[in-house]
Amino acid sequence: MKKLFLLGILCIAALTSNAQLLFNETFNYTTAKLASVANDPNTSATNNTFGTWYNTGKTTDSNSASFSLTDPIYYTNYISSGLGKSVVIDNATAGTNTRIDVVRFLPYTSKLVGPGGTGTANYTGNIYYSFMLTVTNAGSFATTTNTEGTDWRDIFLITEGGTEVLGNALRGRFFVKQDPTDASIIHYSISKNTSFSSTLLPSAEGTFPAGQACLFVIRQSFATTLYATGTIEVILNPALSNTEPTTGWINGNPNDTNPFTGTYGIGIRRRNLSSTANMQLGGIRIAKTWADVLTGTISGISQIERNSTDITSAGNTILTSESGSLKVYNLAGKEVLSSKTDGKLTTMLSKGLYLVRFVGAAGNVKSAKVELN
Repeated sequence: MKKLFLLGILCIAALTSNAQLLFNETFNYTTAKLASVANDPNTSATNNTFGTWYNTGKTTDSNSASFSLTDPIYYTNYISSGLGKSVVIDNATAGTNTRIDVVRFLPYTSKLVGPGGTGTANYTGNIYYSFMLTVTNAGSFATTTNTEGTDWRDIFLITEGGTEVLGNALRGRFFVKQDPTDASIIHYSISKNTSFSSTLLPSAEGTFPAGQACLFVIRQSFATTLYATGTIEVILNPALSNTEPTTGWINGNPNDTNPFTGTYGIGIRRRNLSSTANMQLGGIRIAKTWADVLTGTISGISQIERNSTDITSAGNTILTSESGSLKVYNLAGKEVLSSKTDGKLTTMLSKGLYLVRFVGAAGNVKSAKVELN
């Protein structure tokens, strides 16, 4: 009997008519590495392929080995907690300066660009980017002195620009660094485009413990005028509710005047990291609303319910502790099955993870995330 074990309770919100989930990535690939290398069956090195990741093509300083994939990250109540895999951001070749950037497009219908682009022109409002992150070590590698240190390194980026050749406009840059005096402390900040360093420090930053799974949400604000400045901010471990917090946001360089000329996707970067660096990043979601990016868009499940141990799975069969009725949803929130059950329901669903909402004969409601094989 197989069942995905989750920590804590599963927080799920109802699907509404204005749901705006643009992107959901749990790195649930069959390969051991992120699909970003030519000839990988899960990848494409061609621009405008928005179903896969690809290398930005900076062959002069990129390592074609790509990113390794490892176990998923767990963060209590986050809808993508424990799903798929996570990306390992490290230095693949110890003691040398290696770099790789991989990017993935948003679908054409979700791109938010200015005149001449494909997508929604003249977009005003916010876009939210959430992801889980565990940083064991964020040591940096200084190419000038060939030594290892504790400088700022950008690892997650928003890909922007008036062109669809990504890699030339990686902005919305999320940075981490190892504390120079206490390795158990990790610093974080964000900037629209400015690179932070030991000499150019952010004006605002935060910290979190090394080795602890954290949840970050980036808020990108578009102004009312095309190509206007806009803002970029990040918040750590916000409350998982439909209410967007008004405090706790960090902008590491509020004076950065670089414009937003369009959002095309996201990027993950490994650059100038030391031989000891090791981070895991997973569970990326992008949405136009705070509620959609954090609490999900699962139709029919409109309240906080426990991940019930009374709902399990064996192969392609869903098992419940009593008779009743159930609805099954995929992780995009689409209902894929509705049926009565006597406690054992064999399905024809494809292999994967699903959300199940069960109503017993007495009207009691339970829900769980299960794995079907």
